[in-house]
Amino acid sequence: MWTSRESWLTALRCWAADEAVFAAERQRVGVAITAPTLCAVAEVMAAHADHGTGRHVAITRATIAERVGCDVRTVTAAWRLLRNTGWAVEAQRGHGSPGTPAVGRRPSVYHLTPRRASSPARSAVQHFHLPPSGGVKSLSPVGSNSPSTHTCRQKFTPTHKRRRLRAEPRPLALQRLAAELVANSHGLGRVHVGAICDALAAAGVDPGEWTARALIQALNTDMVRRGWNWPDQINNPAGFLLSRVRLLGVRPGPHTSDGSAVASPEQPPRRLGSTVTDTPPRHTTSSLVVFTAEQRERIAAAKASIRADIAAARRRAATGRTGARSSHARSTKIGSTHGGPPSVGPEPSS
Repeated sequence: MWTSRESWLTALRCWAADEAVFAAERQRVGVAITAPTLCAVAEVMAAHADHGTGRHVAITRATIAERVGCDVRTVTAAWRLLRNTGWAVEAQRGHGSPGTPAVGRRPSVYHLTPRRASSPARSAVQHFHLPPSGGVKSLSPVGSNSPSTHTCRQKFTPTHKRRRLRAEPRPLALQRLAAELVANSHGLGRVHVGAICDALAAAGVDPGEWTARALIQALNTDMVRRGWNWPDQINNPAGFLLSRVRLLGVRPGPHTSDGSAVASPEQPPRRLGSTVTDTPPRHTTSSLVVFTAEQRERIAAAKASIRADIAAARRRAATGRTGARSSHARSTKIGSTHGGPPSVGPEPSS
């Protein structure tokens, strides 16, 4: 490599200024070029070389000929003379022609080197490495000893835990119970219905014994008894449902006025999650709630009042339709004779 750009150009000019030496080398190589033209071509090449080493001169002959003001064949002769006299080494031969598309053309790459008098001809360059076009984009210098690489390897190890897929589908009865519960409850539809199924299964809810209506009634009764309210927004519907269902003491059945469940002799109370050998029949909606005498009287009075209001509204509507028909009939009879048009004009005098 050279020591500097200016030192290489100065040495080349001094060598070309010796007419006897320059003529002998030119005759030996077999080219016809003048010393000023050779120095002009060398200056353009030196301007495109690495500043510290003089390597990687990748410029086309057409560009050099345009800047020097000569023919392309003159640049070819200058390159040949520089190669054979030891002032430059062709590290990589270019390919393509002016008719080749730009993507397929590559210029020759030269290294500009100081000339030694003892060995004017230089051997080929070994282990040539040309930087890629567009800048250095090689691999990252981060080695295996970098802490970041160890962290990445720990994240993507083959033994990394993955989400296990469900081997068998959830029972259809449990899916239906969860779907009905989500459809008739507030705030439970923000997650997949499978999460609700898992919450019911974890709480020990048997879809053969529970209905969605019975479960909602039991949750409401327990909520009233504890003095709680159903939240307006539920961030974790599955966890919330699991915690509420686990608070239920017994399965749905007759309830007293204070909201506590009453166990019948035929169906003793059972906590959620426990197992029994005999499965009782599915509860119907008629056995969900037992009203007291006072509650029945208030319900009957409310029903009677509603029936009376409906009957009065119907009578008023019927009366209004009858009055409208009678008034319309009277208006058609005024001024008419046997259905004909009324007479117009003064009455005859007696």
